Amino acid sequence: MGRRVVLLLVLLLALCACGCSRWPKEGRLRWVTLSDSGNAPLDAQEVIAAANEVSREKIGLTVNLEFQPTEKLNLIMASGEYYDMVFTSSWANVFDKNAQGGMFYDITDLVKTETPDLYESIGRYWESGTVNGRIYGIPILKDMGSEELFRFNADYFEEEKGMEIPERMEGLGAVEPYLKVYKEDHPQKYPLDMSKAGMPGFLNCIERVVDGIIVIPYQQETEVPQVKAVWDCEELMERYRTLHRWYKAGYIHPDAATIDSTVGDKSIPVRFGVAWKGYMGYSNPADWGFQVKTSTFEGPFLSRQSGQGAMIGICAACSRERAIECLKYIELLSCDQKFRDILGYGIEGKHFEYLPNGTVLRTKTGSDRYAPRLYTTGSVVNASVESISREVLSDPDQWEKVFEEYEEKGIYSQTHGFAYDITRKEDIVSAVRAIFSDYDTDLRTGTSDPDQIMVKMKKRMEAAGIDELLSDIQGQLDEWFAEKGWEPHEETEDE
Repeated sequence: MGRRVVLLLVLLLALCACGCSRWPKEGRLRWVTLSDSGNAPLDAQEVIAAANEVSREKIGLTVNLEFQPTEKLNLIMASGEYYDMVFTSSWANVFDKNAQGGMFYDITDLVKTETPDLYESIGRYWESGTVNGRIYGIPILKDMGSEELFRFNADYFEEEKGMEIPERMEGLGAVEPYLKVYKEDHPQKYPLDMSKAGMPGFLNCIERVVDGIIVIPYQQETEVPQVKAVWDCEELMERYRTLHRWYKAGYIHPDAATIDSTVGDKSIPVRFGVAWKGYMGYSNPADWGFQVKTSTFEGPFLSRQSGQGAMIGICAACSRERAIECLKYIELLSCDQKFRDILGYGIEGKHFEYLPNGTVLRTKTGSDRYAPRLYTTGSVVNASVESISREVLSDPDQWEKVFEEYEEKGIYSQTHGFAYDITRKEDIVSAVRAIFSDYDTDLRTGTSDPDQIMVKMKKRMEAAGIDELLSDIQGQLDEWFAEKGWEPHEETEDE
């Protein structure tokens, strides 16, 4: 890791010797964050200027905030281009890979001494930003656990059919009676939304070590959690079997494995969702043409990976002073709600307004000209909660209740932030990923019999060395637990 940092610093110095225009100005931080669309919001510069006025007055710092697509983030990391802060996560600009490669600044000591309020605010979720016991990433507090739910056409199921849609169902299979009723009424239609992307949140019920190929089930009886290949993971296999049964019953479109998107089809009465307690984003009838009710069927699952949904990494090439400035800026974002709302929602009166109940409502200008994903500009939990409309109001205390639920009902990973070093067996990892890609779409859409697929896949993966990979991962996990002396998580919740 140290060698990578040295190489990065050498590259940066070489770039600057050539007149690099990206070297930062004193007092202004270059912050590169994610843009889903690939473009910055139309009013981004106006909003950033307004935020800079506040941060300059409060802490003497400003930012040059850039909204970039995933591809650009990856290019910045690979080329050694200078930045101060960058968006990173488990799914875009992958944190573990970058942190293990020495790309991020070790903030373990600085965050405690220089920004104690920031350190205190993250609490147990620092696990997600830790590699080998050192902190390299700042988790953005949002929905830190994974909850899966169904989204129902309540006009049909409750008003027309008289069926109750409970706030919570027990497991994936609990939706089957609803699918059956709709299929009986509409034999030529398919009640469960499914495209080739599969079920959102499909893998959230387990902890992923290598995608959905090598996993760690959450609640295990063994002292040290055991890693499993997908065919030995009963939670995943039962899920694949359920989807295949639904496919054969006609609940899933026969061409699901080739359908790119179903966003425009508002006739589908049951859709999946991934959200959190109190989330209102699925509930606007204007979006669907009918009343929508949601029912959670599993979770919340909390793991290192679920906590990596959005993070900020500080460049390893930063000076100590620069790293401290980054931390102080993130601390302001995490502790000052009014300031946080500027980068989150824009300029009050133009892009959003505060409602009497303490939530915010975007204006049309805000929706059209400044509506980045909230997690791309800082802590979601510290921002004001957004309401859908003046009539459909969100709970301003939503996040307090979400985190209370994590404490009361959370299903916690027992691995305590363990991250496998994939570089140890990178060739095998690449091989099994390539094999899995041959079957993945059919599995996640229910198109093919998973038990038959697993026989073929297992044979190919064994030939590619998956048993060696499993042994290496388990060995590293055993060492991790032996070094740290940890007990299962539920016994250490008061840490």
